[in-house]
Amino acid sequence: MNRIRRITSHVGVSRYMDTLEDIGFVIPRQAEIPSPYAYSPDHRVYRDDRSRLVFIVETAHKRYDVFEVPSNVTLTPEVL
Repeated sequence: MNRIRRITSHVGVSRYMDTLEDIGFVIPRQAEIPSPYAYSPDHRVYRDDRSRLVFIVETAHKRYDVFEVPSNVTLTPEVL
């Protein structure tokens, strides 16, 4: 899994998310990324300022890791 960024505060992740575009897609939760706070079966996908598809996982208390969506993962439209 290609981690592209680590953010260590709630304010930092909020500011970073302001730079992202929500594209309305999700991917299945990635089992190789442990998260004590993840209960959803999927991750929301965003587009960053470099046009990469990314998702954010809180991997520890106030530690958010940003990962690039793997090319072999299928995007699914988000169901509201």
